[in-house]
Amino acid sequence: MGQVTRRVVLALAMPTVLFALGGCRTAATSASGDINSADLEFITQAYNIITFDREEASLAPTYAQTPAVKEIAAKLLNDANAFAAKLDPIIKAHGIELPTELRSDLRIRLLHIRLNRGLDFDRSFIDDQIASHQEALDRHEMLMGTLGQNPQLVALAQEGGEVLRRNLAALRAIQRELPPPSTPTGPFALPPPPFVR
Repeated sequence: MGQVTRRVVLALAMPTVLFALGGCRTAATSASGDINSADLEFITQAYNIITFDREEASLAPTYAQTPAVKEIAAKLLNDANAFAAKLDPIIKAHGIELPTELRSDLRIRLLHIRLNRGLDFDRSFIDDQIASHQEALDRHEMLMGTLGQNPQLVALAQEGGEVLRRNLAALRAIQRELPPPSTPTGPFALPPPPFVR
């Protein structure tokens, strides 16, 4: 059997994901009046990024090859756990119900990365983490630019923004040091279309 490509995995995973979404809550909800929709959006996205980082980083000790990737994965896992520990009291104090499912694109990325080992895992892990950290920073900027936010969440987001920036710089430094793949790849580590080869 030939090598399973990311395109095949995505094609096979998408119907499963769509069927699974029927009974799943994918956004945080709150009965509290002092949490607005932007706060809930921030909490939903924080839940998604924290869960994704925890799950992906926990694979690195077994799947990664380079010590730098294993080391940063451990740091990212610790940072995700620390941020979650600070976010949890806010969530409980306001009666916020977290999503029951990770966002579908992140679930697919987790499914795909489990197919990789060694340097392929390292490259996918670093690419995924750069993307999730950049997304988290973009969400952070959006939260900071919205009026009427919960002050506890704003303070936590400011603290988290600094951690994200430091981690993003470290991830990009590791990305520059990793050897290129033996075969050319397109975006998201997909093989290039046949007409590009």
